[in-house]
Parts: sequence; C-alpha cells; structure tokens
Amino acid sequence: MKSSLTVVEYLIEALKAINLHHVFGVPGDFAFPINDAICNDSNIEWIGCSNELNAAYAADGYARVHGIAALNTTYGPGELSALCGVAGSFAAHLPIIFIAGMPSSSLMATDKLIHHTLGDGKFDTFAKMAAEVTIGNVVLSADNAEVEIQRIIQMALTTKLPVYIGVPEDIAYLKLENPQPFDFCYAAPNASKNVDALAQKIAMQINEARNPVVMVGEHLRVYNALVSAQTLIETVNLPFATMFADKAIIDETHPNFIGLYDGKVINRAVREMVENSDCVINFGALLTDFNTGAFSAQWPQNTINVYGDRIECDECHYDAVDLVALLDAITVLLKPRTNVDYPCYMGYCPTQVSADTDIDAASLYPRLEQFFKEGDQIIAETGTVSMGLGMAHLPKQASFHNQTLWGSIGWATPAALGAALANPQQRTVLLTGEGSHQLTVQEIGQFHRYHQTPIIFVINNNGYLIERILCKDPMIAYNDLCQWNYTLLPEAFGISDWLVAKVETNAELDEALAMAQTATTGVYIEIVTAVMETPALAANLAAQLNSARGIPVHVMAVED
Repeated sequence: MKSSLTVVEYLIEALKAINLHHVFGVPGDFAFPINDAICNDSNIEWIGCSNELNAAYAADGYARVHGIAALNTTYGPGELSALCGVAGSFAAHLPIIFIAGMPSSSLMATDKLIHHTLGDGKFDTFAKMAAEVTIGNVVLSADNAEVEIQRIIQMALTTKLPVYIGVPEDIAYLKLENPQPFDFCYAAPNASKNVDALAQKIAMQINEARNPVVMVGEHLRVYNALVSAQTLIETVNLPFATMFADKAIIDETHPNFIGLYDGKVINRAVREMVENSDCVINFGALLTDFNTGAFSAQWPQNTINVYGDRIECDECHYDAVDLVALLDAITVLLKPRTNVDYPCYMGYCPTQVSADTDIDAASLYPRLEQFFKEGDQIIAETGTVSMGLGMAHLPKQASFHNQTLWGSIGWATPAALGAALANPQQRTVLLTGEGSHQLTVQEIGQFHRYHQTPIIFVINNNGYLIERILCKDPMIAYNDLCQWNYTLLPEAFGISDWLVAKVETNAELDEALAMAQTATTGVYIEIVTAVMETPALAANLAAQLNSARGIPVHVMAVED
C-alpha cells in the first residue's frame, strides 16, 4: 500500500482487499470523487447500470454468487432509489458495501439550499433512512475515515448484512499519511463459545430418533456452515430436504436429497416423511409464509432449530454459537445409520404432448428442467415462474437464486447481470415473467455492454399472473400490462448478435431450446402461454392463501 492515499483511494484499496473488483452504480456529481477513483484504478471496474434500483439488484445478484458486493450512488435521489434493493439484500443476509457520495462537509455545515436535498437544511436525513436497512452506518470525517472504513467493512464481513458509508466530497480528497494496512477477519461471530454441552444434547436427541430428517436452509450459507452440514448428513447417512427459499443450497443430485418441503402445498411424499419424523433437525431454514406453504407446515414437536443467531432444542432456547463448531461437534457424536435407503427426488415426470399444441405449465417446466446443465446459475424472478421451477430437479452443481422473502418485482433481470459478472465461467440462465421484466428490462443492454451471454426466458402470460391468482378479481385492470414486442428489445438495446425467438407451441419451444443449448452468444426467448396458465406449486399456494383469506380460488389446486 502507498504511504500516502486519499480517503477515497483508501476505501477502494479496502474493497480490493476483500476481493471486490466490480462496483455497481449510477454516477452523480456528489459521487464524482468515488466514480473517478474507481475508473482510474485498473484493478477495479465500474459497472454502470441504467438506474440506481437496478444497480442495487445487480449488486444483490453479485453478492449471492461472489459472497459480497459494492454499490455506489450519489446523495439523496440516487441513494433512495437504491434503498429498496439494499433492503432486499438485508432480508437475504447479503453483505453489500453501499457507498453514497455526499456534499462536502463544509457545505453541509452551512444553511445553504442545494440540489438533491429536501430544502430543509438537514443533511443526515438519507443516512438515517439507510440505517434502517443496514447493519452499520457511518458518514466519514477527517477524524474517523481510516478507522471507520475498516470497522464498517469488517461489520459487513462478519454479519453478512449491508453497510452504509457516506463520503463527503471534501473528505474523499483528504490525504491519509501512512495509512494502516487492512486486517480483515472472516470468522463467524460468537466463535469462542463452548459448544460441547449443546452438541451432546442435540446429538442425543438425534441418536434416539427412529426417523430423523434434516432441513437445510440459508443460515448455513450466511454462517459459512454448508460444508459442515453436508459432512454431517453424509457421515451419519441422514435424509435432507429444502424449503423453497433454499432450493439447491446443497446439490439436488445428492443421494440423500428427498425433495422440496412446503407444508400442505406440494410433494405429499416429502411432506409425510418430514411431518411423520420423530426428529426434524432444521439447520437454518426460515419459517416464512412461502417456505411453509402459507404456514401449513406441521413439524413434529421435537424439532430442533439451529440458526446462526439462536438454537431451539427440547423447548429450551440458547444464544448463538459458532455453527461450524457446533455441527462438527454434533457429527462426531452421532451414530451412522447403515443400510438405509431414502427416496431420491426425481423432479418432473416427462410429459407426452402433441408438438403443435400450445405451451402450458405441464409442458413448459419439465422441458426447462431438462434444459438446465451442470453448473448453471439459474436466476428466477419472484412469482409463478420461480414456483414452476421449484419442483424441477436441478443438475449437479447448479445453483438457484430467487428473492423469496423480500419478493421485489423486477429483481431478477439485474440480479442475473450481477451473477453473470461474478462468475462468467458458468452459464447464467434468467427466467422472468414479462410483468417483472418490464420494471428493470434496461439491464439486458448491460449484459452485452459487459460481454456477458446469458440465456433469458421471458414468460408472457399477458399480465401479472401471480396477482391474478391471489386477488379477488383476476381480470381487474391493475393486473393488465402494456403489450410489448419483446423479441425486438435486444436490438433496441444495442444487441445485434443474440439469438432471439418467440414461441407459442411446444414444437417451437423445443426448437428454441435446442438452439439455445448450443448458443455461443446471448439468447432471448419469449414464451407465450395462456393468461391463467399456472404451475402446480403456485396454484396450490394460491388455493391455500385465498381460502384462508376468504377469497375465491381461481386456479384448480393440483394433486401431488
């Protein structure tokens, strides 16, 4: 590190020290010092997005694949536009370094009215707003810049949550002489606590059970415990399932994987195995409405819940411990189960349909399942398309990303851009409904700009299908959309070499999938279905939710 750096140069060095080499954002005058520092550094790349919300979604997708991401906007309108995306990252436990360029500290000390403010002379309003969806929040000053940059970034690494760094223009250019080298730590919090007694208690309950079942969830990723959980499953030979938000968190080709559990909504065989178990060990799956089939899940009373921030076992509650240490200690104490065969999840059954018939859910999702390849990065928009894919059996080392909890419409298209940039060696497959796509569609141009070649499927069912099946009147005006010529969009956004197709029949779909499978450029396919064509998981979830709210059920539930 140089003996003399400006504050903003030191901040960029900190990003590189944690292996960040891309920053997503939109430029602005108060952020120019940050923008300039990024563009003038050959070891970090500015990824310009079409708007700040898209940039935040792209950073979210990048963090899901790379582990951490950086986002930069200007003060006021810029940072508030990004805040929805940052909140989604908070809900998903994704560490985003959110850097906001601010007016100079000397200017903020006056009562002058300047642009990008509310005209009230207050300059801390937006940082206060950001504080609600970030774990650490600081505005840099001459006195704190060096210490606070290290502290805030360390907080993001430790908690796996977004942090906010406000950088006033004049502070950005302040010189730091002989700045301290970085000493970032990646260890999980609470690592020093003794886990032996708790491990013995949990292991005893599992050993005494006749039919234990493991649930694996997102806290395993957040607290770096996935490898330990998989080792436990394999060493002891236990069956495991996932919930919707955690799909493919452990490889779905694993012989002990029994399938997706979503309460009463789907997968009767998995439901019966889980709910009839005499010991469910939940490693970090969150009991949200979509994960539990509208809270229809009925786990046994002796369920053990192991989260990164708390443990619940035998009606007792314990404070957080290091999950890796706990799982490793439990594994040593468990008795291996031999000569036990578990039902292997098979996914969709092949369907026999006439080639010239219209595409429906029964023909579409099994075909998409067969289309996916080993190692694919699959980004699925919140809504019916992700639920259709929820039942697919994914190939080896394929990853599945969906914003299940925050559920912000339009997230997937920019998130796929971030995922593609984070891991360009893997094939990125984006699947989105046309309603969601319309919110953030500009980012397809950025794929081409930054030399990415995704495969994009746009499901066009003439409106907001997830809203149609959940509201009182499916055909009410607010569920309608402006009709676009989707296949013209790549060209409109400056892309001339992608393969583009619009398909309405199964024969056309098969031809397009074959074309996409061997493509060396980006691919953009519009898939047209009937207005109310709904996959089983979405139909069953809607039936469960609507019945509970006294709303008519508009699509038939599907027997599983």
